[in-house]
Amino acid sequence: MLAEDQGISDRATEDMLLGTLDDAAVAELDEAASGAGIDIDLLRSTPARDIRAQIEAVLTLLQDVDHRALLAKQGFFSRLTGADVEARLRFEISAQQVISAVARLREAALAGRRLRRLLAEARRDLDSEQERLQAVIAAAQALLGREAGTDGFARDRFERRLASIMALHAANILTLGQMVLAEGVLDRLLDRCTDVDTLIIPLWQRHAFALAQAAGHQTFSKAAQDFTDTHRHLIAHLEQDARI
Repeated sequence: MLAEDQGISDRATEDMLLGTLDDAAVAELDEAASGAGIDIDLLRSTPARDIRAQIEAVLTLLQDVDHRALLAKQGFFSRLTGADVEARLRFEISAQQVISAVARLREAALAGRRLRRLLAEARRDLDSEQERLQAVIAAAQALLGREAGTDGFARDRFERRLASIMALHAANILTLGQMVLAEGVLDRLLDRCTDVDTLIIPLWQRHAFALAQAAGHQTFSKAAQDFTDTHRHLIAHLEQDARI
């Protein structure tokens, strides 16, 4: 909330504490209760779901990386018929598709980091809003108690407004809890995306290149084992992300 808006709210709260229960008090309660809404980008965005969708896309493509077929096409007959070249080409294409999908995952993670910052700001703003609403509710209840003998249309309106503000305060408590949960889920997903992007994928890509370029039985066997281990580790890591 802007400092100017906070000042207006504080003055309205003070007026309620000092005033009487009339139409002016209803207007002061409305003024004191008004606040900023949640950023529209947060309402329209689903960063955790978007990241999970990209993780699933990467996993699907990883399942299609058929390094076993490449391993099976290394015999004399396969080399004679060119089957080894075809298997190598298929392997290279599927590996490139994985890299392209990881690039899209990286973009989803970047968007998630931006939304994570907005979410933290929104939670801080809502914390401040709760403190303000609590002060408004306390001032309004004090006025109702001080004017206990007052009846009429103004009191009814004031009580309805106060009930709505108290309902908003209660809803904000639930919203803050959901924000904390969302931040936790997003933090874990983003941490794992960083692991994949900065550690696992670069290693996987190097082993994929080594396997595609390997020549000779001993060199090929070592490259195949290294790639298989990294491939399994990458899949296991991403499957863990998908369950968050």
